[in-house]
Amino acid sequence: MIKLENNSHESRTTKQTREQAKSMLNQDLDLKPTIKLSKQGQALFELLLTLVSDSDVPFAQIDSLQISLLAESLDQLQQALDSIHGNGVVVDGKRNMATTVYNSALKNVNDLLRDLNLTMNLRVKQLLSNIQNENVDDPFRELINDD
Repeated sequence: MIKLENNSHESRTTKQTREQAKSMLNQDLDLKPTIKLSKQGQALFELLLTLVSDSDVPFAQIDSLQISLLAESLDQLQQALDSIHGNGVVVDGKRNMATTVYNSALKNVNDLLRDLNLTMNLRVKQLLSNIQNENVDDPFRELINDD
């Protein structure tokens, strides 16, 4: 893992790698889906881009595939839920196949959220790390101080 900020002495190669990583991560977030998405999937993709652009976690062009897959998985999850709510868990004495799609999509969504550092736990860990490294102001400082 490459630390993007470092004040200590480092080799020229490490410094170049750091600068290269920074430039890759600071690209414009004009991402397009890398897979064909339904209308709902496209809307989810746009919503995810809004969430990602507001995040403190850096994203780059290469993340477009994972964001596209997340939008697709969220779309599948919603379609499966619609089927389950409309038809029930059991249809004609058999398990509704939408439950299988739902379970698979839910696992994919959880994996992709974790991979993109978008879970609540990972975002809090990143925030705490940034605070400890003094990259951002502590948002809880005012609440804790008894001034």
